[in-house]
Amino acid sequence: MNKAESTGPFKKKLYLVLVSVFFTLVILEIATRIWLGFIAPEDVSLEYSLYTYLSPDNQRYIRHHYLNYYPNPEYRRGKTSHNSLGYRNDEFPAKKPEGVFRIVLLGGSTTYNIGINDNDKTWAAQLERILRDKYGYKNVQVINAGVGGYNSWETLINLEFRVLDIDPDLIIEYEGTNDVHARFVDPASYRGDDAGRRKQWDPPSIFFLEHSALFRVILRKLGVTQQVGIGNFITPKTAYGPVSVAKHDPMGLLEKNPPVYFRRNLNNMAAIAKANGVEIMFSTWAYSPYLDDYASTPYYQKGFDENNEVVKEVALGSGIPFFDFASVMPKDKKYWRDGRHVNALGAEKMAELFAEYLNDNGLIKQ
Repeated sequence: MNKAESTGPFKKKLYLVLVSVFFTLVILEIATRIWLGFIAPEDVSLEYSLYTYLSPDNQRYIRHHYLNYYPNPEYRRGKTSHNSLGYRNDEFPAKKPEGVFRIVLLGGSTTYNIGINDNDKTWAAQLERILRDKYGYKNVQVINAGVGGYNSWETLINLEFRVLDIDPDLIIEYEGTNDVHARFVDPASYRGDDAGRRKQWDPPSIFFLEHSALFRVILRKLGVTQQVGIGNFITPKTAYGPVSVAKHDPMGLLEKNPPVYFRRNLNNMAAIAKANGVEIMFSTWAYSPYLDDYASTPYYQKGFDENNEVVKEVALGSGIPFFDFASVMPKDKKYWRDGRHVNALGAEKMAELFAEYLNDNGLIKQ
């Protein structure tokens, strides 16, 4: 038997194996697409879909010409939705009705209440309910202007270009972890424009294997890839993540990147509110160290505490109302979804504490 004759059967077998593998993968790909499109629960389907395939009502945030991004007015998912103005509320008129006392909550995901999948259980909704039912402020309205990922830079712009248009009577500024993130950057890029932490909205590229539904599910199950989040659109390479920052001397970064811009942003918020005849109050930001995430690390806690001290100094120095919420909010696990975000029970507790402070200090006008 010559060499050509001996290799012939092997090539044939190899060809059959490759064809079998190809058609098996095709069948599995088709089956995976059918499962994702028609069988899998909505949350599972969203977790394993390409972000470019998501319908507008499944995109929580969209690009904004000044803010970089803001809540998508078309977003609808279960009991979470945004109104036509881009707030996590039922519809309300931008022009405030006569007699209404409008409170607006500013901040990031801990104001928006990411992870609480029911608008009625956010601390904004529960604050309004408690103020009306327990304290008798029937004319009060609470607007949730929190946006996941926002730090004091975005909140400052949000106040000036969006929130003032809805004519607030009182603004509650609740800012925390994202302004600590802003300090964990390469010191050379730590500047007043937050260039170390922010870039212009830039849709991330898609890893080539993720174009296959089958390989996408496998890769995400293995943790090799994951569904994109807002950070993939707006975070530059100069920013260190909550995990990777541990390799870059985080305590040293806090020393090199003091909260000078956080202080300036708060001062500017206070000045803008005053210039527009709006009452504003500042609150310290609460966290729990018992959930075994980055809020339990000494360097993040140092950043939280330093920023809270800045909040206190700015409020007292400006003569505006100051609520030391962090000193009274329980840290028990039962109130927290993770070390930074409360669960529904925690949101209710927040609402109770803020309502008590507002009432005791006469900040709501009947």
